[in-house]
Amino acid sequence: MTDSEEKKKKAAPPAQPEPPKLKPKMFIAPLLLLGSKKLGIDYSDPATLTNVRMAFALAMALCVSSCALMYAIVNRKKKKLTEDKVEVTSKDPMDGGKEKTETLTHFEHDVREVGKAFTNQIFGFGVVGAMHVYMKVNPPLLLQTVMLPMNLIEMPVFQCTLLGRKAEGKLARPWKPEEKPNPFSEMAKAFNPPEEGESKAAKKEGKKKK
Repeated sequence: MTDSEEKKKKAAPPAQPEPPKLKPKMFIAPLLLLGSKKLGIDYSDPATLTNVRMAFALAMALCVSSCALMYAIVNRKKKKLTEDKVEVTSKDPMDGGKEKTETLTHFEHDVREVGKAFTNQIFGFGVVGAMHVYMKVNPPLLLQTVMLPMNLIEMPVFQCTLLGRKAEGKLARPWKPEEKPNPFSEMAKAFNPPEEGESKAAKKEGKKKK
């Protein structure tokens, strides 16, 4: 390496941290839970509570119906989806969470993903329903009325099956669950990047370990 190249490397500014990847969905939960009174939602009013219950039941019915429709669409394309295969890596809960790799046809993969979507909806319904019936907690009803359909719509199986998008790029099989970063930690990382000295020390420690 020449002296000029070394000087350029030294003069190069430190890499800027990536901006936080924030989505509007991240702020829906705190807004609904903390701002329900400002939105005029009074759970002590029987009529309001009945409307919230009806909205939650309607949202659940739509989500479950969507899962049933996705299964019907995938089953209808069984012959075509059986022609191609994909390797799927998952954690085996029966073997201490060790990763295992298996080869599935696109049909088997898609049916499994539809099953996961259905399970997520039923689990959310069960938890919120139990909290509402046994613990008399009402705000989660409104929260899940919005969040359950939004989470379902963002799932790759919904995007490719019901919305007709091509399974390529970010939607390419195998479909992995979306990472859900904490918006506040992402913002903290963006506004408080590590100092140059700390980053150099971390690099030196990494080299020593190697």
